[in-house]
Amino acid sequence: MKPGSRECLPLDEVIKTVMKVEHDIIGFYETAGRLTRDDEVKHVFDMLLQEKRGKEPEMTRVCQSLACGSSRLEQATQADLDFLSALAQSAFYKQAGDPSELADPALQTRHHVENALKLEKDLLLFYMKFYAVSCAEHKPVFSSLIAAGQRHIGELANVKARLAHGL
Repeated sequence: MKPGSRECLPLDEVIKTVMKVEHDIIGFYETAGRLTRDDEVKHVFDMLLQEKRGKEPEMTRVCQSLACGSSRLEQATQADLDFLSALAQSAFYKQAGDPSELADPALQTRHHVENALKLEKDLLLFYMKFYAVSCAEHKPVFSSLIAAGQRHIGELANVKARLAHGL
């Protein structure tokens, strides 16, 4: 551990948190995809849903291969850990609301896309912070999650623009 840094999160806790976040977001995409009437939006939500479903086994394999419990986030300062803890405890990934709350299908679709975009941006921030404080051998895991998040944000931004222009 570097001088000045504190004992930090065991990797197994990090992986469990990441898996919980990914799992909870699956529920949002399942419901939003089922409720949307727009075929393009449904396709994007289904694609995101499949990617999210694929993360849990990947994270389990990573956890096992890194001997969970013995590895630590070596670069983390107390401020980093406080930030990650506050973000996780805020349950940002559950704050998109109930996708069935709006009656008008057109409003509902735009609402879902807005919420999905916010979810993916917060998730990207979450993973970028994990990347910044992680040990070298863990960086590829978070790098992969960051790259996926950037793709997701791009897809959703394109859908949002199309919906805004009524295309």
